Amino acid sequence: ADWWPIAIVLLGAFQISADRRVTVGSGLVLVVGLALLGATTGLFGSVEWGIVWPIALIGTGIALLFGWGRQRMGAVDEAEVSGMAVLSSARVATRSDAFERASVTSVLGSVTLDLTKATPVPGGASVSATAVFGGIDVVVPPGWAVSVRGLPLFGGWDDTTSRTDVGPDTPRLDVQARVLFGGLEVKHPRRWR
Repeated sequence: ADWWPIAIVLLGAFQISADRRVTVGSGLVLVVGLALLGATTGLFGSVEWGIVWPIALIGTGIALLFGWGRQRMGAVDEAEVSGMAVLSSARVATRSDAFERASVTSVLGSVTLDLTKATPVPGGASVSATAVFGGIDVVVPPGWAVSVRGLPLFGGWDDTTSRTDVGPDTPRLDVQARVLFGGLEVKHPRRWR
């Protein structure tokens, strides 16, 4: 019962491995997992929760004050985009005509990745999505071939995109999902706004 935070540590390590770099989101997941692991195993001594939770709350407050975890709302023309939401929500969008990669992380929040105005590179684009007690929506236009795979731990994902317009020359998107007590959905935009 004391070792359950290892799942969070492994999720952060898996995200770093999949992205081949340490991002703010993957680093945060790893640090939170290690702090919880230290608290549950008694590494901090008998005052473990009396120290860990105030530090976590103070750190979260400082992060919110400085705007960490907030993302800009406008679309960009970049081939690589990233977004993170910690106790908040974020919308990330790109209009790139050579979209390659996106990395989004949600920790106790929600992220919407809008790819409706993007065009993937000829070999296909990829999305790395990590949701820890949060949700992620990846919005793609009709006609894209989407594949979702990854690691769901007490969470899940859903691909509700249509396969009717998909052929050998259609744009491709590979979504690598890591979900812990959260959810991810790949979908088309709503028909009426």
